[in-house]
Amino acid sequence: MRFWKNNRLDAEFEMEPSRVVELFQQSHWWGVEWTLDRSLRTFMTDMDGPISAIWDDQDGFDGIYRLALAAGWAPK
Repeated sequence: MRFWKNNRLDAEFEMEPSRVVELFQQSHWWGVEWTLDRSLRTFMTDMDGPISAIWDDQDGFDGIYRLALAAGWAPK
């Protein structure tokens, strides 16, 4: 999936959806008492996080969401 680090046009990068989920699982955002959608979006845009980026691919986000569900995401 294509991202833009810190919302910068000159900072485009690619990351596999499975890698996003791996990083999400290792973060404190995994399993917080929010919806998965909110937790995942917050994790992906967190300025102090490993991705800290925006994206324009809703289908790609939906795929990451499904992978996180399959990986066992549940609020604590």
